Amino acid sequence: MSIRLSTATSARTTATATSSTVSAPPAGLRKGDSGPKVKQLQDAFVKLGYMTKAQVASGPGIFGSQTEAALKKFQGDKKLPTTGYYGEQSQAALKKALAKPTTPTTPTTPGNGTKPAVISAPSPNYDSRNGKDIDSIVMHHTASNDGKADMSWMRNPKSGVSAHYMVDRDGKIYQLVGDDKRAWHAGKSELHGVPTDMNARSIGIEIVNDGSGKTPFTEAQYKALTQLTSHLKQKYDVPMKNIVGHADVAVPKGRKNDPAPNFDWARLRKGIS
Repeated sequence: MSIRLSTATSARTTATATSSTVSAPPAGLRKGDSGPKVKQLQDAFVKLGYMTKAQVASGPGIFGSQTEAALKKFQGDKKLPTTGYYGEQSQAALKKALAKPTTPTTPTTPGNGTKPAVISAPSPNYDSRNGKDIDSIVMHHTASNDGKADMSWMRNPKSGVSAHYMVDRDGKIYQLVGDDKRAWHAGKSELHGVPTDMNARSIGIEIVNDGSGKTPFTEAQYKALTQLTSHLKQKYDVPMKNIVGHADVAVPKGRKNDPAPNFDWARLRKGIS
């Protein structure tokens, strides 16, 4: 009897200790920080359903993009400024949230973050990003409906053009240039009105379509493009405003109309947000 009592008491003590470990850390954390306080914040977000255990396991105690995204989502839900900085207001809101009985839910993330299957089709047309970080995704049309010919052109050393990915009419995704390399797809460009080298900072995606505005993009293309863009957005922490068409960045304005007037941007954005 004393053994059973001791075991029960131990179990209650363990349960109490476990629940007490999930608490709001002191204020003053931001992206780039690391240590036990960040881990404490992550554990709190797991309990509240803003992060998964798998996300925490990939960077325990490191305040990276996923922790920042979880914090911004929490701040938004609590009607706080979505700064991504864990200050006194966020700490107070987190304490209050942790004090309530909670049922963890699956966190909402852009797409599923999983890289879709790709077919390797290397192109020699690339060079170095020279240390530039990826912060943009540029959509193009290939200007024809013949994926085989389009890919052959982008793999021809004499063409001087390429992209990181090509999405064919049947939804198959081909990777021509590694993400870490600078593909040649954007030409003279700007981003939000500021001149820049888009090739050095972006991922280029060619969609097989003639760009006339009359040829529909296929269901398979939209599905493949949504999954690919979701993965790239999450992997490189690309802001939604930096997922653009070639028409948005080409200089001078009007030089390009990619990905085409009939491309369903609303569908893509809904699928990845």
